[in-house]
Amino acid sequence: MWEYKTETFGSTWDSKAGLKRKSDEVLARCGKEGWELVNFQCIGAYGTVMIFVFKRPKPQ
Repeated sequence: MWEYKTETFGSTWDSKAGLKRKSDEVLARCGKEGWELVNFQCIGAYGTVMIFVFKRPKPQ
């Protein structure tokens, strides 16, 4: 069995470097907690919302 979690953040006013920094922070934090990235979406006008979907094995 798997457990899933999503992380979302706004990116309306971010520069390319700012967006990379925010993404790297989410990926590093979730990776340390044992989460594996399974999906990524950028939605809204001009990619204003970033959505990361993670999974990890459910504790027994």
